[in-house]
Amino acid sequence: MLKLDLRDMDDRKQVEEYTRTRALDPAAFRAWAPRLFVVGVLALIAFVMFEVIDTWRTSLSATQLSQRLTTALGVPVAIGDSQFSITPTPQLLLSQVVIDKSVTLDKIAIGIGTRQLSQAFQGHGWNWGEAVVTTRPITLDQGRLLLNLLSRFDSAFPKSLSSLRFDRLEVADQPLLAGAWAVTVNRRHAGDIATAVATLQKNKGTMNVDLSPTTDPQVVAFQIDGRNWLLPFGPSFPVEEVVATGQASSTRVEVSQFSMGGAFGVVKGAAVAQWDNTWALNGSLQSESVDLGTLIRAIAPTPGADEAAAEAPTVIQGTASFAGSIGGRGASFADAVAAAILETPVHVRSPVLTGINLGYAATRPSLAGVTSGGSTRFTSLDAIMSTAPDKIVFRDIRAHAGALAAYGQVELKPDHTLSGLLHVDLGQTRVLAPIRVAVRGTVLRPEFGR
Repeated sequence: MLKLDLRDMDDRKQVEEYTRTRALDPAAFRAWAPRLFVVGVLALIAFVMFEVIDTWRTSLSATQLSQRLTTALGVPVAIGDSQFSITPTPQLLLSQVVIDKSVTLDKIAIGIGTRQLSQAFQGHGWNWGEAVVTTRPITLDQGRLLLNLLSRFDSAFPKSLSSLRFDRLEVADQPLLAGAWAVTVNRRHAGDIATAVATLQKNKGTMNVDLSPTTDPQVVAFQIDGRNWLLPFGPSFPVEEVVATGQASSTRVEVSQFSMGGAFGVVKGAAVAQWDNTWALNGSLQSESVDLGTLIRAIAPTPGADEAAAEAPTVIQGTASFAGSIGGRGASFADAVAAAILETPVHVRSPVLTGINLGYAATRPSLAGVTSGGSTRFTSLDAIMSTAPDKIVFRDIRAHAGALAAYGQVELKPDHTLSGLLHVDLGQTRVLAPIRVAVRGTVLRPEFGR
């Protein structure tokens, strides 16, 4: 009996010790609870990140994106590789994007900000920023293909994609468009894709071109806005403002209207270039008021150190008006523009010839050598002006100052030198034979002689 009691007490003691060891220790719980909470949070974040990454790998893979863009754009699109990068900033990188088997975009980097990442973690999907495209030089036909796809970009890209920018885009087959262009495609307020804006900065000038597709997929509409832009034809000098609108295709370029303006005045016109075995350029140019002195200083700027030339009047002064035609031919559009010749009659109001008094020189035919100095104020001056790539010619000059009449021709070379001959006649007022006056020097320092 005693043995049974001892055994029962021993069993009860073992049960109490086991129960005590299995019971929850409040102190231990307080120590481990925060750690267990952190571990749980980390596990939840890891699970969410896994789900997000798994969704990204599926929906943003090169194969899925290629199929989606092919369906949206209506042309074959093949993406070589798609990967996510966090340096230097979070972005999705698409490599070797081939559109319609003819245009290859080397890389497209789509930015992802912290706001976009947080939205993705919240299950709202990806919300993109700006897409930057880096590509090799493209041809005009390839550029027209991309432009014609603008209307389909709205369904191809999410609404959150703010803009599509081509960084340092070069045109391979058009010398007139040489340079690194920055092309941006922005959305309108309604979210639709707007026109593309191309900007080129060159020789301290800026050229902005708005491009938009038309109902004809072969034709592109454009609007040009230039500042301090160097003219690609005729006398090469920067024009303060250039504005033009028109349409272009691979065989025809039509500038429905353009204007060039500055301190010298405003010149307006229109032109059409057509391919027919060769490029033929035809157009018109007119102005009602061009200040010749200001225009000459724009064409032949005064050297900074030559203060005397800066203050001296130019060889001819007055206000010119003209209305003429432009024509040129070449193997390419650029050649036709470079070979363009402007032919126009010019009428000058209040003309003044600086550097010689023709009336004084005509009354002293015995004078020899250089006969420079003074000026001649005419009552009228008319001429035919022809501008070629290598010179500007003023022919059939007819100037009058009372009974005095001057006729002749003068040429202006690209280096701003003058050459020509004027015949001066005093008419019936003096019994003197007409004299010939040679024109030499430069537009800023003219010289006259026999």
